[in-house]
Parts: sequence; C-alpha cells; structure tokens
Amino acid sequence: MTQPELTTPHTPPPSPPPLPPSNVGWAVAAAVFFWPLAFAAFGNALKVFPRWYGGDLDGARAASKRARTLGIIALSIGVLSTAWCLSSAFT
Repeated sequence: MTQPELTTPHTPPPSPPPLPPSNVGWAVAAAVFFWPLAFAAFGNALKVFPRWYGGDLDGARAASKRARTLGIIALSIGVLSTAWCLSSAFT
C-alpha cells in the first residue's frame, strides 16, 4: 500500500491594491474649459498607472487626486468666465 501524499493548503498570493481612477475625464474637461490647466491635469492622469504598477500606491492616489482637482478648477474657471461674459453682454 502506498501512503497518501501530504499536501499543504495552497494560499493564493495577495491581490494587488485596486488601481485608483486616472481621472482622464477631468483632464479632458480641463482641456475644454481652461486649457492651460490641461497640461498638468493630463500629466498627472498619465502618471497614475505607472506609479501603481511600480508599487507606489500613495503616489498613484496623489496623481489621481491632483488630476481631478485640476479638472474641477478648470471647470469652475470656465463656468465662471462664461457666466461673467453672458452677464456683461446682457446688461
């Protein structure tokens, strides 16, 4: 008779942390509403994946947050300047 082989339970490797959103949409909004901020927004949005892939999760999150912030600022500037132009045109 043969003895059954002893097996050790296989534990899967830990899964990587989730990839933060790149916020490219906010970078596009920056390009549409206030293009000077679009350069920085796209630069930060394109840094998210390489930093995450390299293991720098905090850097990836910071780049994602910065791209979103720049997009929101550009949208705000665009909306405010459009509102100002419309209000000055009709007064």
